Amino acid sequence: VFTVGCAGGNTTRCVLPVRRTEGRGEALRVTVSGLAGGHSGQEIDRGRANAVQLMGRALLAMSRAAELRLVSVDGGLKDNAIPREASALVRVSDGRAASAAAEELAAALKNEYRAADPDICLTVEPAETARTPMDADSTRRCVCFLACAPNGVEAMSTEIPGLVQTSLNLGILTTGEAELSASFCVRSSIDTQKEMLSRRLECMTGQLGGQVERSGEYGAWEYRPDSPLRELMTAVYREQYGAEPKIETIHAGVECGLFAAKLPGLDCVSIGPDLTDIHTPRERLSVSSTA
Repeated sequence: VFTVGCAGGNTTRCVLPVRRTEGRGEALRVTVSGLAGGHSGQEIDRGRANAVQLMGRALLAMSRAAELRLVSVDGGLKDNAIPREASALVRVSDGRAASAAAEELAAALKNEYRAADPDICLTVEPAETARTPMDADSTRRCVCFLACAPNGVEAMSTEIPGLVQTSLNLGILTTGEAELSASFCVRSSIDTQKEMLSRRLECMTGQLGGQVERSGEYGAWEYRPDSPLRELMTAVYREQYGAEPKIETIHAGVECGLFAAKLPGLDCVSIGPDLTDIHTPRERLSVSSTA
């Protein structure tokens, strides 16, 4: 495989300030687990569930069934990996009603993701916590953010069939004493659409009283219709192996994109070993392709 173009990206971190106050109610632990996960660029179009996003749905459903105060909510390990697990601690006025709402959602999720994530699991169990919960307003804002935050494929390329053009992934969610932090990996092969997504997150977060920080900015590596290096490599590969190489652009970031940004007019091709299940515990590398 000759890679000849990639998406640009950045990390957009949304931070919501929260206040805490003493609150009563039954303590429950909510857990989303059993997901396949994967690389937030290469596998963002496979319909796999995002544990953090589903936690937002669970908290919203439970808050509609009973008064709910959020203690903490966390999930994901890397902003460029689709989160496989998420957990939350809450206090609710009616544990039975909140649990029933979660059970109903769990059945719906099993149906929604029966093909892409068949082992999906949403559970609610009694818990103990001495931590002070968030107040009602902070809980409302955090649940609203998690339920409404965009995630997944935003646009497909109209020039290259099957290529994701623009996406984002809510990869890391953490709760501190005075803030909720959500980190998104934003990607696009068109820089203006990447900018648009970060601005959308900034707008939504601002409406909920928070702020946005951006880091790790890198531009898209656009496909070159005229590439003497690509043509030469194709001819050499054909001569050596008697077959045609696969030539593609990918919805991920590779180093050639950084080189091309620094060296205008650079003609380059990226090659490397075959990898599967990238950014999951199942990640593997083909030794024969490395050789």
